[in-house]
Amino acid sequence: MTIDVDAVETATWYHTIDLPGGISTPGTYDLRPALSRLPWPELRGLRCLDVGSRDGFYAFEMERRGAAEVVSLDIDDPSDIHFPAFRPENELIQNDLDNGKRAFDLAHQSLGSTVQRRCLSVYRLEPEAIGTFDFAVLGTLLLHLRDPALALSAIRRVLNGPLLVNEAVNPSLDLFRRRPVAEALMWRGTPFWWLANPSGIARLLEAGGFDVVASGRPYMIRHGTGARRQSLARCLRRPFRDIPKNIVYTRGSPHCWFLAQPASTPPPG
Repeated sequence: MTIDVDAVETATWYHTIDLPGGISTPGTYDLRPALSRLPWPELRGLRCLDVGSRDGFYAFEMERRGAAEVVSLDIDDPSDIHFPAFRPENELIQNDLDNGKRAFDLAHQSLGSTVQRRCLSVYRLEPEAIGTFDFAVLGTLLLHLRDPALALSAIRRVLNGPLLVNEAVNPSLDLFRRRPVAEALMWRGTPFWWLANPSGIARLLEAGGFDVVASGRPYMIRHGTGARRQSLARCLRRPFRDIPKNIVYTRGSPHCWFLAQPASTPPPG
Protein backbone atom coordinates (compact mmCIF):
# COMPACT_ATOMS: atom_id res chain seq x y z
CA MET A 1 0.00 0.00 0.00
CA THR A 2 1.35 3.43 -0.96
CA ILE A 3 1.42 5.93 1.90
CA ASP A 4 0.97 9.63 1.23
CA VAL A 5 4.03 10.92 3.10
CA ASP A 6 3.02 14.56 2.61
CA ALA A 7 -0.39 13.84 4.15
CA VAL A 8 1.27 12.19 7.14
CA GLU A 9 3.63 15.11 7.66
CA THR A 10 0.92 17.76 7.43
CA ALA A 11 -1.72 15.99 9.54
CA THR A 12 -2.15 16.92 13.21
CA TRP A 13 -1.06 13.92 15.29
CA TYR A 14 -1.50 13.49 19.03
CA HIS A 15 0.42 10.19 19.10
CA THR A 16 3.54 8.93 17.39
CA ILE A 17 2.35 5.92 15.38
CA ASP A 18 4.59 3.61 13.36
CA LEU A 19 3.29 3.14 9.82
CA PRO A 20 4.57 0.76 7.11
CA GLY A 21 7.71 1.70 5.22
CA GLY A 22 9.57 3.02 8.26
CA ILE A 23 7.31 6.06 8.55
CA SER A 24 6.40 7.45 11.99
CA THR A 25 3.82 10.15 12.57
CA PRO A 26 4.99 13.45 14.15
CA GLY A 27 2.95 13.15 17.33
CA THR A 28 2.76 15.52 20.26
CA TYR A 29 3.50 12.55 22.54
CA ASP A 30 5.52 9.39 21.91
CA LEU A 31 4.02 6.48 23.82
CA ARG A 32 6.01 3.79 22.03
CA PRO A 33 8.63 3.42 24.81
CA ALA A 34 5.81 2.99 27.35
CA LEU A 35 4.34 -0.07 25.62
CA SER A 36 6.78 -2.48 27.26
CA ARG A 37 6.06 -0.92 30.65
CA LEU A 38 2.30 -1.52 30.53
CA PRO A 39 0.83 -4.83 31.83
CA TRP A 40 -0.82 -6.11 28.66
CA PRO A 41 -2.87 -9.31 29.03
CA GLU A 42 -3.22 -11.83 26.22
CA LEU A 43 -5.60 -10.18 23.75
CA ARG A 44 -6.06 -12.89 21.13
CA GLY A 45 -9.72 -13.56 20.54
CA LEU A 46 -10.89 -10.63 22.69
CA ARG A 47 -13.20 -7.73 21.87
CA CYS A 48 -11.38 -4.57 22.98
CA LEU A 49 -12.23 -0.90 23.51
CA ASP A 50 -9.98 2.15 23.29
CA VAL A 51 -11.67 4.98 25.23
CA GLY A 52 -10.77 8.51 24.12
CA SER A 53 -8.84 7.10 21.19
CA ARG A 54 -7.97 10.34 19.38
CA ASP A 55 -5.85 9.12 16.43
CA GLY A 56 -5.99 5.49 17.53
CA PHE A 57 -2.60 4.65 19.06
CA TYR A 58 -3.90 2.15 21.63
CA ALA A 59 -6.57 0.79 19.27
CA PHE A 60 -4.00 -0.07 16.60
CA GLU A 61 -1.68 -1.53 19.24
CA MET A 62 -4.43 -3.86 20.50
CA GLU A 63 -5.11 -4.92 16.93
CA ARG A 64 -1.40 -5.60 16.45
CA ARG A 65 -1.45 -7.76 19.58
CA GLY A 66 -4.10 -10.00 18.08
CA ALA A 67 -7.43 -8.71 19.37
CA ALA A 68 -10.34 -10.21 17.46
CA GLU A 69 -12.21 -6.90 17.33
CA VAL A 70 -11.24 -3.38 18.39
CA VAL A 71 -13.49 -0.34 18.78
CA SER A 72 -11.92 3.13 18.80
CA LEU A 73 -14.16 5.46 20.85
CA ASP A 74 -14.09 9.24 20.60
CA ILE A 75 -16.47 12.13 19.99
CA ASP A 76 -17.18 14.30 16.95
CA ASP A 77 -19.65 16.76 18.48
CA PRO A 78 -18.28 19.75 20.47
CA SER A 79 -21.43 19.75 22.62
CA ASP A 80 -20.16 16.52 24.20
CA ILE A 81 -17.20 18.43 25.68
CA HIS A 82 -17.73 19.90 29.14
CA PHE A 83 -14.89 22.38 29.44
CA PRO A 84 -15.63 25.40 31.64
CA ALA A 85 -14.38 28.11 29.26
CA PHE A 86 -15.38 26.65 25.86
CA ARG A 87 -18.60 27.14 23.94
CA PRO A 88 -20.00 24.20 21.94
CA GLU A 89 -19.95 26.24 18.73
CA ASN A 90 -16.27 27.09 19.13
CA GLU A 91 -14.64 26.37 15.77
CA LEU A 92 -11.32 25.53 17.42
CA ILE A 93 -12.95 22.59 19.22
CA GLN A 94 -14.53 21.31 16.02
CA ASN A 95 -11.23 21.64 14.18
CA ASP A 96 -9.44 19.70 16.92
CA LEU A 97 -12.00 16.88 16.76
CA ASP A 98 -11.84 16.85 12.96
CA ASN A 99 -8.04 16.74 13.02
CA GLY A 100 -8.10 13.69 15.30
CA LYS A 101 -10.56 11.91 13.02
CA ARG A 102 -8.52 12.71 9.89
CA ALA A 103 -5.35 11.43 11.53
CA PHE A 104 -7.13 8.25 12.60
CA ASP A 105 -8.47 7.68 9.08
CA LEU A 106 -5.00 8.19 7.59
CA ALA A 107 -3.37 5.74 10.00
CA HIS A 108 -6.27 3.29 9.56
CA GLN A 109 -5.83 3.27 5.80
CA SER A 110 -2.03 3.12 5.95
CA LEU A 111 -2.09 0.14 8.34
CA GLY A 112 -4.84 -1.72 6.47
CA SER A 113 -6.64 -1.79 9.81
CA THR A 114 -10.04 -3.24 10.67
CA VAL A 115 -10.46 -1.15 13.84
CA GLN A 116 -13.99 0.27 14.07
CA ARG A 117 -14.44 3.97 14.85
CA ARG A 118 -17.43 4.90 17.05
CA CYS A 119 -18.33 8.47 17.99
CA LEU A 120 -20.05 8.46 21.37
CA SER A 121 -19.57 10.28 24.67
CA VAL A 122 -18.00 8.07 27.32
CA TYR A 123 -20.83 9.09 29.67
CA ARG A 124 -23.37 7.46 27.34
CA LEU A 125 -21.75 4.04 27.08
CA GLU A 126 -24.41 1.32 27.28
CA PRO A 127 -24.40 -2.32 26.16
CA GLU A 128 -27.41 -1.61 23.94
CA ALA A 129 -25.45 1.10 22.08
CA ILE A 130 -22.02 -0.46 21.71
CA GLY A 131 -22.08 -4.02 23.10
CA THR A 132 -19.76 -5.36 25.76
CA PHE A 133 -15.99 -5.81 25.83
CA ASP A 134 -13.42 -8.19 27.26
CA PHE A 135 -10.70 -5.54 27.72
CA ALA A 136 -10.45 -1.76 27.58
CA VAL A 137 -7.74 0.89 27.59
CA LEU A 138 -8.20 4.42 28.88
CA GLY A 139 -5.25 6.73 28.21
CA THR A 140 -4.81 10.32 29.40
CA LEU A 141 -8.51 11.11 29.48
CA LEU A 142 -9.63 11.48 33.10
CA LEU A 143 -7.98 14.89 33.51
CA HIS A 144 -10.19 16.17 30.65
CA LEU A 145 -13.47 14.97 32.20
CA ARG A 146 -15.74 17.01 34.43
CA ASP A 147 -16.91 13.83 36.20
CA PRO A 148 -14.23 11.13 35.87
CA ALA A 149 -15.92 8.77 38.34
CA LEU A 150 -19.15 8.89 36.32
CA ALA A 151 -17.19 8.14 33.14
CA LEU A 152 -15.51 5.15 34.79
CA SER A 153 -18.86 3.80 35.96
CA ALA A 154 -20.10 4.05 32.36
CA ILE A 155 -17.08 2.06 31.16
CA ARG A 156 -17.87 -0.46 33.90
CA ARG A 157 -21.32 -1.00 32.35
CA VAL A 158 -19.85 -2.30 29.08
CA LEU A 159 -16.77 -4.11 30.40
CA ASN A 160 -16.57 -7.75 31.46
CA GLY A 161 -12.80 -7.89 31.91
CA PRO A 162 -9.74 -5.79 32.82
CA LEU A 163 -9.34 -2.05 32.34
CA LEU A 164 -5.86 -0.67 31.70
CA VAL A 165 -5.57 3.00 32.67
CA ASN A 166 -2.50 5.04 31.71
CA GLU A 167 -3.27 8.47 33.10
CA ALA A 168 -1.50 11.76 33.69
CA VAL A 169 -0.70 12.33 37.37
CA ASN A 170 0.81 15.00 39.59
CA PRO A 171 3.40 13.17 41.74
CA SER A 172 4.21 16.41 43.60
CA LEU A 173 0.90 16.00 45.44
CA ASP A 174 2.53 13.01 47.17
CA LEU A 175 5.47 14.97 48.60
CA PHE A 176 3.88 15.61 51.97
CA ARG A 177 0.85 13.33 51.95
CA ARG A 178 -0.07 10.07 50.27
CA ARG A 179 -3.80 10.32 50.67
CA PRO A 180 -5.95 10.50 47.51
CA VAL A 181 -5.99 14.10 46.28
CA ALA A 182 -6.69 15.93 43.02
CA GLU A 183 -5.82 19.44 41.89
CA ALA A 184 -8.36 21.57 40.03
CA LEU A 185 -6.96 22.64 36.63
CA MET A 186 -9.68 24.93 35.33
CA TRP A 187 -7.26 27.31 33.58
CA ARG A 188 -9.02 29.65 31.20
CA GLY A 189 -8.94 28.44 27.60
CA THR A 190 -7.45 25.03 28.37
CA PRO A 191 -9.14 21.59 28.17
CA PHE A 192 -8.47 20.39 31.71
CA TRP A 193 -10.50 19.72 34.83
CA TRP A 194 -8.50 17.64 37.31
CA LEU A 195 -5.00 16.30 37.90
CA ALA A 196 -4.77 13.67 40.63
CA ASN A 197 -1.93 11.92 42.40
CA PRO A 198 -1.63 8.13 41.87
CA SER A 199 -3.66 7.44 45.01
CA GLY A 200 -6.35 9.76 43.68
CA ILE A 201 -6.56 7.85 40.39
CA ALA A 202 -6.90 4.59 42.33
CA ARG A 203 -9.73 6.10 44.39
CA LEU A 204 -11.53 7.28 41.25
CA LEU A 205 -11.34 3.74 39.86
CA GLU A 206 -12.88 2.39 43.05
CA ALA A 207 -15.62 5.03 42.90
CA GLY A 208 -16.33 3.97 39.31
CA GLY A 209 -16.85 0.32 40.25
CA PHE A 210 -13.37 -1.18 39.79
CA ASP A 211 -10.88 -3.00 41.99
CA VAL A 212 -7.26 -2.00 41.35
CA VAL A 213 -5.20 -5.19 41.05
CA ALA A 214 -1.84 -3.69 40.02
CA SER A 215 -0.21 -0.30 39.45
CA GLY A 216 3.14 1.10 38.42
CA ARG A 217 5.34 3.95 39.57
CA PRO A 218 5.03 7.38 37.95
CA TYR A 219 7.09 7.75 34.79
CA MET A 220 7.48 10.27 32.00
CA ILE A 221 5.79 10.09 28.60
CA ARG A 222 8.13 12.06 26.35
CA HIS A 223 7.14 14.62 23.78
CA GLY A 224 7.12 13.53 20.16
CA THR A 225 8.58 15.36 17.19
CA GLY A 226 5.32 17.25 16.69
CA ALA A 227 5.27 18.83 20.15
CA ARG A 228 5.47 22.58 20.59
CA ARG A 229 8.51 23.31 22.75
CA GLN A 230 8.03 25.53 25.79
CA SER A 231 10.48 28.38 26.26
CA LEU A 232 12.37 28.88 29.51
CA ALA A 233 10.69 32.26 29.93
CA ARG A 234 7.28 30.56 29.84
CA CYS A 235 8.42 28.06 32.48
CA LEU A 236 9.48 30.89 34.81
CA ARG A 237 6.20 32.81 34.68
CA ARG A 238 3.97 33.30 37.70
CA PRO A 239 2.77 31.72 39.90
CA PHE A 240 6.32 30.90 40.97
CA ARG A 241 5.21 27.79 42.86
CA ASP A 242 4.47 26.18 39.47
CA ILE A 243 8.01 26.67 38.12
CA PRO A 244 9.26 23.14 39.07
CA LYS A 245 6.18 21.58 37.46
CA ASN A 246 6.55 23.74 34.35
CA ILE A 247 10.16 22.65 33.93
CA VAL A 248 9.16 18.97 34.28
CA TYR A 249 6.52 19.41 31.57
CA THR A 250 9.13 20.65 29.09
CA ARG A 251 10.32 17.01 28.99
CA GLY A 252 6.90 15.37 28.72
CA SER A 253 3.98 14.40 30.93
CA PRO A 254 4.16 12.34 34.18
CA HIS A 255 1.91 9.28 33.97
CA CYS A 256 1.07 6.21 36.01
CA TRP A 257 -0.57 2.98 34.90
CA PHE A 258 -3.26 0.97 36.71
CA LEU A 259 -4.77 -2.42 35.96
CA ALA A 260 -8.27 -2.81 37.35
CA GLN A 261 -11.04 -5.39 37.30
CA PRO A 262 -14.78 -4.68 37.48
CA ALA A 263 -15.89 -4.97 41.08
CA SER A 264 -18.39 -7.68 41.86
CA THR A 265 -21.00 -5.07 42.80
CA PRO A 266 -21.02 -2.02 40.52
CA PRO A 267 -21.85 1.40 42.01
CA PRO A 268 -25.45 2.65 41.70
CA GLY A 269 -26.24 4.76 38.64
